[in-house]
Amino acid sequence: MVVFFQILDFKFLTIPFLPISLVGTALSFYLGFKNNASYDRVWEARKNWGGIVNSSRTWSTMLNSYLSISNQAQNDPSEIQKIKRDLTNRHIAWLYAHKFYLRHKHQPWEHRGKINNDFREMYQKDFNIATELNSDLSRYLDKEEIDRLKSTANPAAQILNNQAKALNHLHDKGTIELFRLIEFQNLIGKLFEDQGKNERIKNFPYPRQYSMMVSLSITIFCLLLPFGLLAEMSKQGDLLIWLTIPFSILVSLIFYYMYITSEYSENPFEGLIYDVPITNITRNIEIDMLQMIDVKDTPNPIEPKNGVLM
Repeated sequence: MVVFFQILDFKFLTIPFLPISLVGTALSFYLGFKNNASYDRVWEARKNWGGIVNSSRTWSTMLNSYLSISNQAQNDPSEIQKIKRDLTNRHIAWLYAHKFYLRHKHQPWEHRGKINNDFREMYQKDFNIATELNSDLSRYLDKEEIDRLKSTANPAAQILNNQAKALNHLHDKGTIELFRLIEFQNLIGKLFEDQGKNERIKNFPYPRQYSMMVSLSITIFCLLLPFGLLAEMSKQGDLLIWLTIPFSILVSLIFYYMYITSEYSENPFEGLIYDVPITNITRNIEIDMLQMIDVKDTPNPIEPKNGVLM
């Protein structure tokens, strides 16, 4: 464009900068709104998982206090420990089922290009992320319960339902009192709440009308920007007019990177490096819960690799 203007004398290529600045101002508002909304989705997802961390630790402390040997008529240490382990195992299975749902249920608005899929496969190998739910559940649930879960639409919800049934069975046997049963059930309700919040983020995208408007505005702005800069830079002399090229690229890239940042931030569970690190969080909860009921053989923590933590 600068060549046509400067060498071929196509002076009609310039556009007054005022209308372009108005488009840029409108675009800034759109981008600011989209970035704020996208960040809110990421931060809400992280807060939800923070709530799951707290509830999971509370679950273990409740097992230790409500199922202590001194409170049981049977006074059988091995039986009490088995109950703690079964309830802990089912909770950890719920964590993995919920994580699997968020990471592996693909939505049409998520980024599914070849490059993104290649990165997903690489991260799955680097962090040993299971691509089959059974491989995680088989470590904590018996085959009969896993088989029943296969036919359900939401295994994580069914696992919590099974947990509630198991607690009710313990109450019927007299292992836990009614008040303690209610406390356990209230905590299960909190877990359902956090699960539902994460599923809402996963299953409802940033409104497409806003995303389309931002994308269209950026395209229009980046196409018009060189014409407006050409008019302004031509006033600075024949040499400085060539700065139209780098300045047009620089300004366009700034707006584009702001847009891309918001695009990837709005989906915090799609299996890319911008995700909330739910693999790491799940493993940390797993280790904490097992150690809190005196299990010595626990898995290793998930460590960052090449600056990425999944």
